[in-house]
Amino acid sequence: MRRLALALILLALAPGASHAADAASSAIRGSVKVLKKGVFGAIGASDDRSGVLVYVTGYEESAPREEVTLAQKNERFVPRILPIVAGQKVIFPNRDRLYHNVFSVSPTLSFDLGQYKSTDPPRTQVFEKPGLVPVYCNIHPQMISYVVVLENRAFTVTGEDGAFELRGVRPGKLALNAWMPGAQRVTQAIELAAGAEVTAELVLEQTQRIPPHLRKDGTPYPPPPDYGN
Repeated sequence: MRRLALALILLALAPGASHAADAASSAIRGSVKVLKKGVFGAIGASDDRSGVLVYVTGYEESAPREEVTLAQKNERFVPRILPIVAGQKVIFPNRDRLYHNVFSVSPTLSFDLGQYKSTDPPRTQVFEKPGLVPVYCNIHPQMISYVVVLENRAFTVTGEDGAFELRGVRPGKLALNAWMPGAQRVTQAIELAAGAEVTAELVLEQTQRIPPHLRKDGTPYPPPPDYGN
């Protein structure tokens, strides 16, 4: 028992264990301010700061083993922004009582999972390379989600107050990024010491118009049916 206790103490004092403990306690926290166009085109701060992806670049981590779900529900993709780690698998269940399709023509990853209904087995796709992969349905033009493939697990999506906290960030010289659809990514250099915490404030301008997308064959979606209204 004494030998076992001594071995555990030596393991805890080893440089690798200390580095892991420092990394686990390292954190970046802060908030994102979102600017939007208001009446007459004036740009002002939004009360709703939700839906901003905040993430760290500067080091790589292996992908988690668990699958991530991007559901088709109420003729929408849920969630609208899905951050994952490169190498992770996404499962696409259809939870509507009608057919859906899942495809992307992104330079990062182009794929087509075909057309299927809710009683069919859900389709899956592995996202190997970091980058932005917009995902669409070939039947319903309003369906769009953004799969953001990242290099590590230090990411989160903000709530309404815009606050964020990233824990377990690997120490070093890093880049803190914020992005949402309709905005240019903003980046702030961060130097994070082992076991330390850094506070950052980011400002994002969501002022860009998101243009309509095309079907997977490059043609426009057909107009909605006219029921005589």
